[in-house]
Amino acid sequence: MKKIILGAFAVLFAISSHAQEYKWGFGFYGDIQASSNAKHTFGMQGKYDLDNHSALQAQVFGRTNYVGIGADYLYSFMNKKKSDFNVFLGVGVEENFYWDTEDDGILRPEPQASYFNGAGQVGLSYYFRPVRLSLYGAYKVKYDFNNDEVAPNFISLGVRYHLW
Repeated sequence: MKKIILGAFAVLFAISSHAQEYKWGFGFYGDIQASSNAKHTFGMQGKYDLDNHSALQAQVFGRTNYVGIGADYLYSFMNKKKSDFNVFLGVGVEENFYWDTEDDGILRPEPQASYFNGAGQVGLSYYFRPVRLSLYGAYKVKYDFNNDEVAPNFISLGVRYHLW
């Protein structure tokens, strides 16, 4: 009897996970600069699906003496209800803040070291429906508005858990 009840709950869970539409996703995010070992950042990310092709995402990331915040608009080429695999394009902005440690060990903001970047990305994602997890990777190009520099060498990797 216990096996039948557990089996029924497993079937209901499987059916409901396929029938539900999860608009919110939260997870871990990594931004790796391919040309430098010192520019890797890691953080948290949230995503909200506007419809079956469009989404907004925001991230907070950092490393020693550095923190950044960003927001992106993503367009997925395949309908998320019909395909778990997707190809996406995105545009976004980010603000980066750097700190300097003085001899007394106190972190102080560097007044000239906050950067506002624009970013473009192209990537692939796969959604594992039974466990509501998605994995993604993207190639990202950043443009630093303050220094008029282009950095075409970032790889973004992440994993998200989808809920609500």
